[in-house]
Amino acid sequence: MREFKSNIIKEKRKLRNMSQAQLGDIVGSQAMVSRIENGQILQNAQTIFILCNKLEITVEEYFYSIFGPDQNTTTFRNNLDKLYMQGSIDELRKIFSHYKHHKSLDIETKHRMLMVQSTIFHILIKLLIGVSTIFICLNLLLICFLLRKRNRIS
Repeated sequence: MREFKSNIIKEKRKLRNMSQAQLGDIVGSQAMVSRIENGQILQNAQTIFILCNKLEITVEEYFYSIFGPDQNTTTFRNNLDKLYMQGSIDELRKIFSHYKHHKSLDIETKHRMLMVQSTIFHILIKLLIGVSTIFICLNLLLICFLLRKRNRIS
């Protein structure tokens, strides 16, 4: 397993005066937290999200603490940004599928999977907001139409 450059999980846990047992109650067990902090296991995406949320750090901060500034990751993120701007959900799903079926699900692969998942999520939210806005506008137009019609009848 890759050597941690810094152990942000341990640092943030101690900063918040949390014991391994307290954090373990949230993610599984004290032993699991110990193994995560010592770099003995690769946690799954859900555990990473839970840890980051509880310790009030971003997923990006978490991975930066492991990899440091990585040019490959920056290039990958820039490519995801382009696909986001184009709204290319199908292409993003293909990329996600590629990483999902990767031979080894090491932490770098999981990081990229999370990056792709969050990009897809943001596109879907953007689309949902657009649909909601259209729905609200149509409802307002319908209300206006009904009010005008009622005023004509009265």
